Order: sequence, then C-alpha cells, then structure tokens
Amino acid sequence: MHAHSPTLTKGLTLLLAICCGFSVATIYYNQAMLPLIANTFEVSTAHVGQIAMLTQIGYACGLLLFVPLGDRISRRTLILAVLCINFISLLASATAPSYAWLLIASLLLGLSGISAQVIIPAASDLSAPEQKGAVLGLMVSGLSAGGLLARTVSGVVSGWLGWRGMFAMAAALDVVLFLAILTRMPVSISTSKLAYGALLKSLWGLARQYPTLRQSAIKGALVFGALNVFWGSMAALLALPPYGFSSAQAGLLGLSAIVGILCASTIGQQTRRHGRLLERVGITTVLVAFILIYTLGPQGWWWPILIAATFLDLGNRTNQLANQTRVLALEPSATSRLNTVFMVVYFIGGALGSAAGALASELYGWQGQALTGAAFAGIALLLTAFRASE
Repeated sequence: MHAHSPTLTKGLTLLLAICCGFSVATIYYNQAMLPLIANTFEVSTAHVGQIAMLTQIGYACGLLLFVPLGDRISRRTLILAVLCINFISLLASATAPSYAWLLIASLLLGLSGISAQVIIPAASDLSAPEQKGAVLGLMVSGLSAGGLLARTVSGVVSGWLGWRGMFAMAAALDVVLFLAILTRMPVSISTSKLAYGALLKSLWGLARQYPTLRQSAIKGALVFGALNVFWGSMAALLALPPYGFSSAQAGLLGLSAIVGILCASTIGQQTRRHGRLLERVGITTVLVAFILIYTLGPQGWWWPILIAATFLDLGNRTNQLANQTRVLALEPSATSRLNTVFMVVYFIGGALGSAAGALASELYGWQGQALTGAAFAGIALLLTAFRASE
C-alpha cells in the first residue's frame, strides 16, 4: 500500500492515533455498563457477559472480512464504509427493545468497529523502518486511550443518562470520526490485485508461511484473553459486597490505563532490540496482577484492584507491542493481511476470556476470576519459554 502523501508527519501521526482511540472505544463501552443492562433485561451476570463476548467475536469477524481489503482498495474508503455500519449499530443498541436485539446489535457493533486496524498498517506503511516501532507505540497509545475513555466515560455517563444514552452519545461521536477521516486521512492505492476471495484465501497462506505470525498471534490472544477475564467480569464483581460500586465508580477503574498509555511509545521504541524480553516481562506482569487479585480481591480494598488493573493493562500492552511489531515486519506488501491474522486470533482470545471470566466470577468470585486469568497468561508464558528453548 502506497499513499500519495510522502511522509507521516507528526500532526498526521497524532490525528491517526486519536482516530484509533475513538474507533476502538465503541467496542468497549458496554463493559462498564453490563450490570445496568442486566438489570434492564433481568438477566444474570453470566448471561450479560455474552454482550462483551459477541462484540469481540464480531470484531474478529470484521477483522477477517474487512481489514484485508486495506491491501486492495483505498483504506480511507474502507474506513468510511465501516463507520456508517458502526453508526447504525450504535443506534440499534441504544434503542434495543429486547436482550436478543441487543445481542445482535453487539455482534454488528464489533463487526464494524475495526477502523483502527485499518489505520495501524496504513501508519506503518507511511513510516520509515526505524520509526515503525515508535509509530506503532503511538497508535497503540491511541487504542489504549480509547479503551480508557470507553470504560471510564461509559461508566460515568451511563450513571447519569443510562446505558441507552451512552450508546446514543457514541453514535454522535462516530459522526465526528467520519468527518475527521474524510477530510484528513491520505488517499491511498493498493499494489495488490488479488480478488476478494483470493485475498481472504491468502490469509491462510500467510499463516502457513510464517511460523512467527502463528506463534505471536496465539501468545497475544492468550494474554488479551487474560485481560478480558478481568474486564469482562470486573463491573459485576465490584457491584457486589464488600465493594458495592456503581457503574460510574467501576468505570473510573479504566483510569488505570493511563500508565500504559504514557509508556506505550517508549516500549514501542525498544521492541526491535528487546522484543523477546519485553514479551516475557509483559506476561509476567499480568500473572503478578492476578496473584494480587487472588489474595486481596475478596477483602474489599479498592487499591489492590486498581494496582492489578494497571499491571494488567501495562502487561498486555507490552506483550502486544512486542508481538505485533514482529508480525508487521514480516512482509511489507501485506501489512493489512498480516495484521488481520494477528488481530483475528487476538480477539478470539479476548472473546474466550470475556466468557470464561463471566462464568468463573459468577461461580467462584474474585478467586475464580484470578485463577482463570492466570491460566490464560500461564499458557502464554509456557509457549514463550518453549519457543526460547528451540
């Protein structure tokens, strides 16, 4: 993919990072609002976790079906098209008359929330080789800020306007994002002449061709799954004694991502030289977080949960940057498709983590959540150690 714009300026880099944040926020708004949604439709904690799970499954499907087109058509055109679908999905969520309707809307919301994953390979293509790690770090900072805003703002806004009001506000933000992409993102053309079917088929070929792609995607998925074990059940657990948090209070826990956001660009700069080490450090940080939750989560103290949330976000971000930087460097002419394979597997892991976390927390509380999350991260660490021993 070659853009008509010759370089990635600092201003354009910042704008694309902000657009990444607004785009990805749409798939995380529901996490802090799950207790409110459960009350509206009178469903259990385990059942309402299906909303987060289906959103992430939809996201994985959107990655598979839409993102490869970034190597075939103008990425700006692709982003504008999926934003229109995303806008409709948010309005459908805001007006959902039943739980089943909301589940369908959540699936479509995830399916159309993939704009950031089109922007990331575009930014990578526009940047010089020595800048790619730092640029990717800034894009991930934008993604992280989106998750932070989604969980925090949705918790606060839904406390005032209800969860329907939050979805309506998100639809309005989609309009702003649409205008920003339309007016500022460079028009690009593709060097790939593959038809759509062949483009999708080539994903399997890339996965078979590059063992690094397979390994990085699986390890990234396991660590992201561990993160979603926490976030998929956090609001429900904090709503129970001894905490008794409201959705607004639970949403403020999203501020824990600030540390990771501030560190992402610096981490990205180190991935080319110390990627393997950073990967192991990230996974270990996630395991430490779940040890903290297991030992202190049931005690009713808010500060261990805040520290654990910070560690989880930082550990997942470090692991993702190490793996994703490695993947995007494999074949410069196929960055959209490489990113597709990585992120499809990544969000399948997230969906499994959300479902497992909701079930484990309902049955066994904080300790069930911690053991489940640690199992995801532990498998990732074993795979990393096995790879290092080869």
